[in-house]
Order: sequence, then structure tokens, then C-alpha cells
Amino acid sequence: MSGTVEGLAKAYVKRWLWKAAAPVAVPVFGVLTLLLIPLAVLAAPEASTATASSSCSIGGTGATVAGTELNAVQMGHAQTIVTVASAQGLDPYAATVALATAYQESRIRMLANDGSSPELTAEEAAVTATSLTYPHDGLGSDHDSVNTFQQRWIAGWGSVAQLMDPVYAAEAFYRRLVAVPDWRAIPLTQAAQAVQVSAYGGAYAHWEPLARELTAMLWPAAQATAADPGGAVAGVCPGLPVAAGSWIRPTAGTVTSGYGPRGGALHAGVDIAGPRDTPVYAAADGTVVTAACTSAYCDRDGSLSLAGYGNLVELDHGGGVTTRYAHLSAYTATAGQRVSAGALLGFQGSTGNSTGVHLHLEVRLDGASVDPVPWLASRGVDLHAASAG
Repeated sequence: MSGTVEGLAKAYVKRWLWKAAAPVAVPVFGVLTLLLIPLAVLAAPEASTATASSSCSIGGTGATVAGTELNAVQMGHAQTIVTVASAQGLDPYAATVALATAYQESRIRMLANDGSSPELTAEEAAVTATSLTYPHDGLGSDHDSVNTFQQRWIAGWGSVAQLMDPVYAAEAFYRRLVAVPDWRAIPLTQAAQAVQVSAYGGAYAHWEPLARELTAMLWPAAQATAADPGGAVAGVCPGLPVAAGSWIRPTAGTVTSGYGPRGGALHAGVDIAGPRDTPVYAAADGTVVTAACTSAYCDRDGSLSLAGYGNLVELDHGGGVTTRYAHLSAYTATAGQRVSAGALLGFQGSTGNSTGVHLHLEVRLDGASVDPVPWLASRGVDLHAASAG
């Protein structure tokens, strides 16, 4: 199937119409742990081959701001929003308005949209659903709204591809904000509502203390790093700082199941269990070869009766070495994307053939699985340690 946006749009039109006609039984490939089926067969046909839409740098860690816990991904998006304001010559108040808006609209998450809103035509649903082919860390379904600000391509904010670029999304917000008469003088919630035209226009005021403190925290770095040498704003991709060429433990948590036979089948990796949505990072430099839902569904937890890895990211590290990161609640990578060790790939979940929240980690050499524990130990990584990195 075509990996282009146009090809995906056509596929989503067909799938949307097919789904609307009648439910259908989904064929089962067999238990995940057998791992005898090529990954290309398990992968959903809508798997993306697009590359990431904007350049970014590793950075960002979680923080508690004004009593609100923000994870590394949210902090990274917040840094991008603030950096864009600084790069455009705007003052910190503009960033504060934007952050309050983004928290109200998405909790400062880059939301894709599956096009399932009944308000959309089949064609509109197809175009909206192409947002799933771009890096995202959550899923929404409000009309055709996407990204941190829930901007709508139908309303003229930009194309889906543009709106799924966090830098473009912030720029689009600021373009409309500065066009609001006296936006610096009116209450924050009024300025935000003038841009968003939301059904809940007064809600932005609730997040003003959070936005002010977050702006104060991030503004100095924004002024220092607002532009790369070419003058283009660089978005922040949250992750772990890692020395080039290094291998790391990809997530925090406890090893709950090792490599080896399980009920007559092979458990071809190790399971590392942490709280739901614990970040999952690239174990080493590599290229994303798969970032897709590989089960019949991935919008909710799976079960042992469901085949597939659920949300899966696979990295090719060269030399025949690949790693797989399975059962993710969501993934932020895109097929074809080049990532560094420590880059955020997604979050621990329980999608696919799974009964609890964890990361299923595999290491493969020329396609054959090996026990990740001793293999990574030989590269200085102790999977039985508690922390990522």
C-alpha cells in the first residue's frame, strides 16, 4: 500500500465506508509469543512510511509546575511553544496565553485524530486520519481537530501535515493571537478565546497560573535557543541525553518476565513493567522501520485473545541488529525517522497481546531473537536496574 498521504487518504476513505457498513470478524494470526509470522504481515496496512515533519533536539524532563505534574513530553512541547514565541519577537505573555490554551485543549500533548467524529464526511474523515501518520503522543476525535492547540484543517489553520508539526502549530496560534485587538490588555481567557472560538471559552483562565510559572521556567532557555544557525526554530523532542554510540536501558520499571519458553511457545523478549505511560526511549541510535498498530485495535488495552504487538516501534541499528518496543499506549516515532539513543519513542501500555501495562523489549540479530538481558549486559546495560538510561 502506498505510504504517501494521498494513498493513506484513499485507504481511510475505504476503511471508513467499510467500517460504517457492518462489523466484521478480524482474522487471528496466532499468539504473539510464537513470532513465526513476518512483521510486515502483522503490521497494520496503514503503517506510515512518512518521516518526521520537523527537526528537533533531545531535551526536556518531567516537572511539577504550579502543582501540576507534566511529563517529559509535555515539557518538551511547552519548550517548543515558548521558543517559537521568543523567536518571533513576542513577549512572555504571548507564550503564557499559548500555554494556557494548549493545556486546556490537549494537556500540552500532540494529538492525532482518527477521523471517527460523526460530524465528518467520509472524505473529511480520511484526510483527518492521516494525522496518525505523523509523530503524536495521544489521540483525539473532536471534529477534525489535531495537535496541541486542537487546530482544524477544515477551518483553514493549515494542512494536516503542517498542523502536526509542533513548530508550525505554535506559529499558527501566534499569527492569530497578534491579530486580536488589544490582546495584551484584555484578560488571558478572552485573548485565548478570540483565537480558539471554543465552546468553553472561560476555561482558559483556570490554567493561567500554570502557564505563567511554566513560561517563567522556560523563557530563559527559549531566548538562548530560539533559532538554529540557519534561523529556523528547532522543536524540542523530549528524551535522555546519551553519549553517541551508547546503549541504554529503554524504560524505567521492573523486569517481570524473561526470555524463553512459555507454554510451548517462545517469549522472544523481556517484559519491563512500570506505571502506565512511563516513557520508552530508543536503546541506541537507529532508524525507525516500524511505528504502527500491529493488532486489530490499539485504542484500548488488549488481551491474550488478541494477536499482535499492539502499538509497536522497531528500530534498525545497522549490522543486522534491530530492537522492538511493544504494547505501547502510544508512540511518538514515525517510520523512516532517524533517532538517537535516548530519543522518546512512546509510552508503556497494554495494547495487543497483553494483560498488563509493560514494555515488551526484543533484540534481534539478522531477524532472530536473542535474550536481551545478557546481550545488553555485554554493552554495559543492566536491565534489572530500576531506571531508564
